[in-house]
Amino acid sequence: MEEIARPLGWNVGKVDFFIMYALFLISLFFFLYGFYRHFKMWSLGKKLKLKVNSISYLVNAIFQRKVIDRPFGLFSHVPIFWSMIILTITTTLVAIQMDFGIKFIYGNFYLFLSFISDLAGVMLILGIAIAILKRVFFLPIYLRNILEDKVILFLLLLLAIQGFLIEALRISYFGRPDYEKFSFFGYLLSYIFYLDKESISFWHRILWNTHAWTTMLFIAYIPYSKLSHIFTSALNLIFYKERPTGKHDSSVNLIEIMNKENFSEEEIKTGYKYITDLPWNKLLMVDACTICGRCSSVCPAYITQKPLDPKKIVLDTKEHAYEYLENRENRILGVVVNEDALWSCTTCGACVHACPVGINQLDLIINYRRALVDESIYPSELNSSYRGMENQFNPWNAPKNERLKFAKELNLVILKENKDYSFDYLLWMGCAGVYDSKSQKTIKSLVSILSRAGIRFAVLGDEERCTGDSARRTGNELIFQTLAFENVNTFKKYNIKNIITICPHCYNTFKNEYSFFGIELNIYHHSEVIFSLIRDGRIKVKKSIEKIVYHDPCYLSRHNGIYQKPREVLDAIGNLLEVERSKLNTLCCGAGGGRMWMEEKFGKKINIERTEELLSKNPNTIAISCPFCNIMISDGVNRKNENVHVKDIAVLVEENLLP
Repeated sequence: MEEIARPLGWNVGKVDFFIMYALFLISLFFFLYGFYRHFKMWSLGKKLKLKVNSISYLVNAIFQRKVIDRPFGLFSHVPIFWSMIILTITTTLVAIQMDFGIKFIYGNFYLFLSFISDLAGVMLILGIAIAILKRVFFLPIYLRNILEDKVILFLLLLLAIQGFLIEALRISYFGRPDYEKFSFFGYLLSYIFYLDKESISFWHRILWNTHAWTTMLFIAYIPYSKLSHIFTSALNLIFYKERPTGKHDSSVNLIEIMNKENFSEEEIKTGYKYITDLPWNKLLMVDACTICGRCSSVCPAYITQKPLDPKKIVLDTKEHAYEYLENRENRILGVVVNEDALWSCTTCGACVHACPVGINQLDLIINYRRALVDESIYPSELNSSYRGMENQFNPWNAPKNERLKFAKELNLVILKENKDYSFDYLLWMGCAGVYDSKSQKTIKSLVSILSRAGIRFAVLGDEERCTGDSARRTGNELIFQTLAFENVNTFKKYNIKNIITICPHCYNTFKNEYSFFGIELNIYHHSEVIFSLIRDGRIKVKKSIEKIVYHDPCYLSRHNGIYQKPREVLDAIGNLLEVERSKLNTLCCGAGGGRMWMEEKFGKKINIERTEELLSKNPNTIAISCPFCNIMISDGVNRKNENVHVKDIAVLVEENLLP
């Protein structure tokens, strides 16, 4: 009975094997040295202990969760990735049997291995073909098109074709036994070789050696090319620290340090001024970049022709770190990072959300901003908001007593005047809720809704301070921590645990960043509270035929995952429409990251870009759930001269309340 097995080494001489193993040792040397350089670069950073995140690795590296979000990723990268894994395992198993004489590739296992490896080879070729088509006919502006990419695709395609041709020649030489039909593609190709056995043997040996040499070249090339991300990206995902994308804690408690009798400038440094200021895992992070450009493709600044390209921030940091190994130029600011690019960021988090390998571009940008502010390098427009937050406790730089005045106008319970009042929630009016006329309407509507539902709530009046969101996002860590420290002390004084806010920026800061100062709070966005009141029947609303399109605020939807409850509220009062960029993939209004206080000097205005998208649905009303978004989208609608209402969710609900 014919043995079902693969003849190994049947046409390869000792000299061929000697050359292959010699080349393997050489390629292994270059491979290991290349990754030694990677490790050496990571070791420039500050030492930091990290936990292994196996879930992140499995979900994002093995199962390619974010890669499959886009068609080209699903039909190109995923087949290439899994095919290379399968073919590497197959080749390793063959090598083990050949080199150690352990015979296990026979019978049903051989048939399975034959089928799965041929399937992997076909999928590899198809994936490469799609990647080539994308670069030739569908290349987006955010994706580079350079020689390295072509070389990588050529080498992969060459390896796949060589493998199939070698297999086809072997099958043809041995008379195409029936069991080789499991090597379906190689079996099919074998019919193109109508040669005598001597000729087949000759060409098989030539191709076998060529394939071996190409493989060794490929192995040696990996750590010096984009292919290094096979390992660096996997490592970055293994050490990926799960945290909200809107959380940007500092490891330095400036209040504690500055309360000491003596402290050094080094102790209060919070940003990345030098390459050695980065922790080692951040250097690994920038080294993990696959240069896919997904971050750039969703960045509102990049889309509207601003100087910022988040991919470039990452790659420039990486390049400078490797250069530091050679020329010892440690400083980043003024050498690598473009200041206009840094100040163009809205901190919307789209780049972080889009990255398939766990890179946090925002972490770099905010820490670079911190270093700039430490050197008093920042847009002059921020001076007014900084002074306002320091002296008047609001970035509008308006009189601080307006908070108390507005609270009294609304006949709200002010805690310092009613210390024994029992309440369920603190209503955080916020800077916008007091100083912006549009947001004042939101506060008034929310007060009406809460009162109608019988919710007991109170306010702080002039004891309320800005949360410091704009200060932290623009790199002024000292102002942020000062404001946060004072707010936390006030919360502790009144034993405040539950807070309702109309502002996603306040929501994010309270929820994700105030725990650093020793307090745990239950934070509710007003859209969540309104949803609960409608669901529980504590308020009733009427439904109209009004067409409403909802704009998701970045700090509510993407940073904190709240996008369904606002929709259910709006669906209860009108006909809800959706734009393409919504929910987790929403497009920023342009005011986040302190951009509210800075002028747009480059390209198209982000709020116009977003407004045009919202108006494309021909709505009667654009629904908002963020004070900054309200200002920006209202401005966009006015500039477009459209007769469309822009209203906060609370205002819309109050207008549709039933008795």
